[in-house]
Amino acid sequence: MTLGRVCSIALYAFIAAVTCVMAGRIQPLQAGDPVWMNGQRTRRSYQNRLFMAGIFLILFTMMALRFDIGNDYRQYTQTAHEAYVGGYVVTEIGFNMLVKVLYQIAGGEYYELIFAAFAFFTLWFFLTAFYRQSVRFDQTFFLFMTWGLYFQTFNTVRYYLALSIALFSMKYVLERDNIKFVFWIVVAALFHKSVLLVIPVYWLATFAWRKWHIIAAIVVSAGCFLGKGLVLKLALVLYPSYRNTIYLEGGSSLIGILRTVAVLALYLWFLWYSGDEIREKDWFPKLRFYGQLNFLAFITGTFFSFLPVVTRITYYFSVSQLFMIPLIVEQIKNEKVKKRVKIVVFAACILYFGVFLMQAHQDGVGLLPYRSWLFEQERYHYK
Repeated sequence: MTLGRVCSIALYAFIAAVTCVMAGRIQPLQAGDPVWMNGQRTRRSYQNRLFMAGIFLILFTMMALRFDIGNDYRQYTQTAHEAYVGGYVVTEIGFNMLVKVLYQIAGGEYYELIFAAFAFFTLWFFLTAFYRQSVRFDQTFFLFMTWGLYFQTFNTVRYYLALSIALFSMKYVLERDNIKFVFWIVVAALFHKSVLLVIPVYWLATFAWRKWHIIAAIVVSAGCFLGKGLVLKLALVLYPSYRNTIYLEGGSSLIGILRTVAVLALYLWFLWYSGDEIREKDWFPKLRFYGQLNFLAFITGTFFSFLPVVTRITYYFSVSQLFMIPLIVEQIKNEKVKKRVKIVVFAACILYFGVFLMQAHQDGVGLLPYRSWLFEQERYHYK
């Protein structure tokens, strides 16, 4: 292991530790809690804003200052160039217009601005969703960091912006505010059209599924797996850019599937442990929504593993784990049992984070060693 990798691993671990400690100091206001008192912000409101701003600044700085980090950094610089000069690109109109506006304002092809813009909005949507939708901001943020999801946003920046908006939009689909839900998904689709899939899926996941629905989903999915040749041809009609590429080898992540299985096991255990009375709780529809999405994450990650980069589809469903796990933990009434579950989740996340960091240098990930354009002379130039 090179010194650069060791130092970068230490840097990533340090950033995760510092921001998680800061997240632990944030106490989101409950319904009815005052934000202002006697013309001034309350102490809790001021403290929350201070720590949230600190977390945002640290994470944004890491993202915005990176250089050639991620498996597609250079590809994005070239794509941005082609979009700016009017060449052929397969990226959506939102990305293309953003490039043209920023390059026009900057007076040149300063691609650092593109990555900074995506970093800003991706973080804003993620952190806003955590603060307003999770029962425990600190726990959700801890999962976000230790699962490596934050560091993965260094890759495929269009997709992770769409993913952050999809997570943000869950609030509206759960509240049956379909206009706002569809609006935000359409906005996300301007940058990555795959997110349109969540409009019907999230809506269907708000309903209570019966056992035969689940069995039918498994049977149909198994049929698709058996007829994967035809399904793959249909997929390539929607995404022709994947034709004749290495992505046709499939895109499932084994560690991602195992994580989903573990979360589903926790969900099923909690349903058994709590009994039928939890179905009357006002928070149960949210838990059911998250649980059903994770079932779909398992289905897509296994039966549809032959699809190009199917992990991207799976993440639209499994990202709900960031809300689901804290909700389960907080609703365990027995304090001893709750403490044990917390310990198991904490240990599993730390182990997962360690494995992630050890593999972050591999081809297709490319997150190590960390480099910043502040200390690099190299730049990408295109004519």
